[in-house]
Amino acid sequence: MAAHPLAFLRASTGVSHPSYARLVAETHAKLGYGHMAARREKIWRWESGRTVPELTAQLAIAHLHQVPEADVRRLGWPHWLHLAAGDAVLLTRPWTPRGAIDALRDGSRLAERRDLSYLAVTGPFVDTLTRQWTSAAAVRADGRKPGEPHPAEPHPGEPDTVYRARVRVEVLETMASTLPAAVLHPAARNDLSLLTSLVSAAGHDSAATAPLLLLAARTANLCAGQCIALGESATAERYYLLASRAAAAADHPELSAACLAGVAYSHLLEGAPGEVIPLVEAALTAPHRPGHRLAVLLHLLAARAHALAGEAAPCAHALERAGTALAAHTAVRLGEPCSLARDLGEDCAAVVAGTTAFHLGRPRQALGHFAPLLDTSRFFGLRPFAVHELLHVVDTQLALGEVEAAAHTAGRAVAHCDGPPAKVVRQYQKRFAAHGTVPAVRDLLASLTPHLVG
Repeated sequence: MAAHPLAFLRASTGVSHPSYARLVAETHAKLGYGHMAARREKIWRWESGRTVPELTAQLAIAHLHQVPEADVRRLGWPHWLHLAAGDAVLLTRPWTPRGAIDALRDGSRLAERRDLSYLAVTGPFVDTLTRQWTSAAAVRADGRKPGEPHPAEPHPGEPDTVYRARVRVEVLETMASTLPAAVLHPAARNDLSLLTSLVSAAGHDSAATAPLLLLAARTANLCAGQCIALGESATAERYYLLASRAAAAADHPELSAACLAGVAYSHLLEGAPGEVIPLVEAALTAPHRPGHRLAVLLHLLAARAHALAGEAAPCAHALERAGTALAAHTAVRLGEPCSLARDLGEDCAAVVAGTTAFHLGRPRQALGHFAPLLDTSRFFGLRPFAVHELLHVVDTQLALGEVEAAAHTAGRAVAHCDGPPAKVVRQYQKRFAAHGTVPAVRDLLASLTPHLVG
C-alpha cells in the first residue's frame, strides 16, 4: 500500500519521531489549543494511518509547515499534507500553458525528492484533477482548424531549437527499449529540465511554445516509464501528471489521456485502486474520445482496479469492453509513443485477464491465462513493465504451491531486467521469504543478493 505523506514530510525535514512530537506539542500549546502529550508513538500512529489527528493537532502541524487553516479544513486529512510536502504547484495550478510551464518548473525538483513513497492524486485531488482535465479537453476538442498539422508532426519551417529538441526526444524514446532504466532515466530527466528552460524562455504565446510543451510531455512520459521500471511508482505518478498537463496545453488530447492512464497505472502498482476508476472514466468520456488502442488500455486498467476491489461483475464488463476495443484497434495509430499503450495486444490482454483472475481469488484460472506467455518470450514485450507484471505470475504460482516454477519465473524476470533496482528485487525477495529451504529458491535468492549492493 502507498505510504503516508506525513512520514515523507517529517523525514524530509530530518526530524526524528520524538523531536517532531515535541515540535507539534509545543506549537499546539503556542497556538492556544492547550496541552498535548509529546509522544513519538502518536506520530507513528498518524504516519501508519492507524489514527487521525484531532483538528487542533492538524492545525499545529499545518502551522509548522505554513499551510493555511482554510486548506486544512477544505481538503481534510491527510490530503492537505500534499501542499506542504512539495506537490502544491503540480496539484493546484490551472490546466493552461502557463500552468503547465509552472508545473514543469516545479517538477524539476522531483529529482531531489528521493524515495517518494506516497501518491499525490488522492481524495479531493482526484475530483479536482478529473474536472480540470475534462475541462481542458473540452476547450481544445474543436480548437484545431481543418487541415492544420497536428502538433506532433514536424512541419516545414520548424524552428531549429524545436527540431534539435525533437530529435533528442526521438532518440531517447528509441533507446527506451534497449537501455536499462538506471542509465536512461538520468538522461531523460536532464532533457526534461532543458526543455523546461526552453519553453519558459519561449514565453506563453510563442509559436514554439506548443511544440516544446509537447516534447516536454513526451520526455516526462518517458521519465515516468523509467521510474516504473526502477520501482518508483509514486514518482512516476507525478511525471505522468506533468506529461498529461503539458500534452493538454500542447493540444494533444490523446497523449494527455494516455498519461492520465499512466497516473491510474501508478496507483494500481501502489495497491490503491480507489482513484483508478474516476481517472479512467474521465479519459473515456472526454469530448475527444480516445482511439481504440488507448481505449483498450483504459478498460484494462479499470478491470484491474475492479478486481483489486473484489468487484467481479464490473471487472468482467471492463474486460469485455477491452476485448471489443482490441478487435478494432489495428486501424488506429496513437499520435505519440506512449510507454503504456504502444505494446498493447492480445498478450497484454491475457496478462490482465490473468492478473484480474488472481485478484478475484481464482489462481488456477489466472495461471491458464498466463501459461501460453510463460512458454515464450512474448511476455517480455511489456518491457519496461514486465518485471512488475511477472510478480502476479509469481504470486499465482505460489498460491498454487508451485514454488519451483515461481522461482524460475522470478529468475527470468530479474535476468530480463538488465540490473533490476533494489526496490524491485526486495519485492521478489519478500515473495520467497517463507520458502528458503527449497533449492531453487536458495539459488534465486543468491542471484538476487548482488543487486541489493549499494
